[in-house]
Amino acid sequence: MESLALIAAALAAGAATGVQDSTSDAVGRLYARVRDRLGRQSDELDAAIAAQRDLAPSTTDQVAPELRRLLEAVQAGQDQELRTLAEAVQWQRAGAQGGSVWNVRIERSSGTSVGDGSPQWNTFINTSPPVAPKEE
Repeated sequence: MESLALIAAALAAGAATGVQDSTSDAVGRLYARVRDRLGRQSDELDAAIAAQRDLAPSTTDQVAPELRRLLEAVQAGQDQELRTLAEAVQWQRAGAQGGSVWNVRIERSSGTSVGDGSPQWNTFINTSPPVAPKEE
């Protein structure tokens, strides 16, 4: 996901947690850190976040124009710390909603299944020539 889109989604999710008692306090704290990192505590940011929350899911650009302008002004897309905080908000949000949270890196593997209830049928074909046992 593009950095600005990730940050925008985290800000919108964090703003939504302010009105939902069922979500985790951690999400709210992470949202506050993202907001503080942006350094914009104005009504302009609040309006931009509201526009982000109201953005239609089918919209091609995943960031509301108002919020994009503010994020670009503080070069949020190039800020790795901000991206990390935004990812943390999204992970916490997924966990608070009872969803599965996966961060998996698999290399040189065969027969690996990741996810909840993912059925798997494996057929392994050995293409190496057979090795004759050593005679003593």
